[in-house]
Amino acid sequence: MAFAYLGSGSRPEPVGAIPAQQTNPTVGFVNSVYTVNENQGPAVITVSVSAAPAPGRDVVVTYLTVQGTAQEGSPGGDFVTTSGTLTFTSSTQTTQSFQVVIVNDNIINEPDETVNLILQLQTPNTAVLGRSVATLFIIDDDSATATPRPTAATGTPIFVDLSEPNDSFNDAYQIQPGAAATCQLTLWPPGDQDFFSFAVKNGTYYRIATDQLSPGLDTVLTIFDQAGRAIAENDDSGLPGEFQSEVIVQAGSNGFYFARVVNKSPADAANKTYCLSVVAMEQPTATPTPTLLPTRIGSDACEPNGTIGLACLFGENQSQQFNFVPPFREGPDQDFYRIWVKPGVTITCETTELSSVTDTNMIFLDHNGGDFNPQLGNDDKAPGDRGSRLTYVSTYTGWLHVLVGPVNPVPLAQADQFTYTMACTSSVPPTATATLPVSPGGGGNGGFVPIAPTITPFPTPTPIDLSAILTPPPIVIPQVTIQPLPTATPAAGQQNVATINVTVFYDSNFNFTPEVNEGIIDVAVALYDNTNGRLLAFGYTNQAGAVRFEAIPSSGSIRVHVPLLNFSQSVGSGESNISVRVAPLPLPIGIP
Repeated sequence: MAFAYLGSGSRPEPVGAIPAQQTNPTVGFVNSVYTVNENQGPAVITVSVSAAPAPGRDVVVTYLTVQGTAQEGSPGGDFVTTSGTLTFTSSTQTTQSFQVVIVNDNIINEPDETVNLILQLQTPNTAVLGRSVATLFIIDDDSATATPRPTAATGTPIFVDLSEPNDSFNDAYQIQPGAAATCQLTLWPPGDQDFFSFAVKNGTYYRIATDQLSPGLDTVLTIFDQAGRAIAENDDSGLPGEFQSEVIVQAGSNGFYFARVVNKSPADAANKTYCLSVVAMEQPTATPTPTLLPTRIGSDACEPNGTIGLACLFGENQSQQFNFVPPFREGPDQDFYRIWVKPGVTITCETTELSSVTDTNMIFLDHNGGDFNPQLGNDDKAPGDRGSRLTYVSTYTGWLHVLVGPVNPVPLAQADQFTYTMACTSSVPPTATATLPVSPGGGGNGGFVPIAPTITPFPTPTPIDLSAILTPPPIVIPQVTIQPLPTATPAAGQQNVATINVTVFYDSNFNFTPEVNEGIIDVAVALYDNTNGRLLAFGYTNQAGAVRFEAIPSSGSIRVHVPLLNFSQSVGSGESNISVRVAPLPLPIGIP
């Protein structure tokens, strides 16, 4: 079976008979962005229908939460995952709500975090789905206690500012758009770079600028999107001889953007400061300031449908075009669909009208999301045809799940070019009609007398053991992939020194590489001397999922042990880098 990429909008437009002179109402989230202070939860999320449904035409939607930068779970997480159903009738209010429980922690200067909100329409014949995806921002309420600090006016040299350490995306210092400028920032020691994060809303313009530079500073300002891609940069925005920087960008999605400030001047940066501000603004007039990199066209009508729980409802004899653009600007994308089947029905699904760069792979899964036995999958339906086709004769009543994924990697910037058409047809074998045989009759008129057919008893059906199909699949233990750098093991008895970097990450985007937001925090890592079993060092991973052990002496090779994942690996002297990958699992939320 070929491999389909796994990964996480609105539902496809319903096809159904609508009585004449009747327009279905639209149902969706009231807002695209909701905010809640961490210590003032729960968050109240509102959903409304544009008009009260007619009697007997109830509108039913299901909702669920999917973690963004916020982590689900209590304790230890930022929010409690939730799902449920809202029903709008002719006698209920046109606006209803549900709550998301927020976990109030005591982490100082924690960045604001996001939760993705998903709405799915369960009655496509009575309503049209409007805004089906929204973002909940959890605003941190834990600020560090202000302490007196030197300023340039006091005559005390300023070296490190209060935002440090903020030398990477992981340590970015959060600032609020529209708040007063953050000042008394430094770029010392030489080579220092300052990272800042700020929340953005899709479609809004933001002006990011450095100002009030001390003589001897020359800033360079670079803006990154939430995937860490540079989208704009500026050195000097003022008149000749003025070295402040300014960039105006338009947010392409809800989430967090990053600003990096570096010093271009070779002069000593000690006791020199600058200010940084972020301001939301109206669309600016055309200027020669930096332009954004090309943005991607939006996801298709079925997104988000990247898991079994979010599978898009697809009808028999339906055909619709889709693409591989991920809904939350994080890829790769994969598409799940579900079709209702009954015993004896033959279902054939295929991908057609592929763009010149698309190559699909298709997999059929049962109503529980498990593989059939034997497995049902197809890459190319014919030599030279990169489309896929599968046929299945159903043996049960329930959902048939169809997974379509790209065979070749999809660059996120060009994901809208990877298009295909999904089509499914169904058929039922015809019922045989008995024909009565006849024989020549006697008499002189040449007539015929029918012969009564012999009745053959219908065989008693043999019961079929469906346990292999109906038994839920076992819980899958997360797969851990180890990628240590190869190192030679020294001979026993020698005194060796080793530096070991361990990164534990949850590979949410299936690229087998640790990303900025994939680290698993507070995972214990222990180092043992392989020769005598002595404990050499012990530590916990940071917010990036990394821990570094530097200059560890041993009498031989060193065994790296991660108790949580039952992982052990031996390394030798020198520097070693070990990445411990935890494969993502499907969301434990089922959509009926």
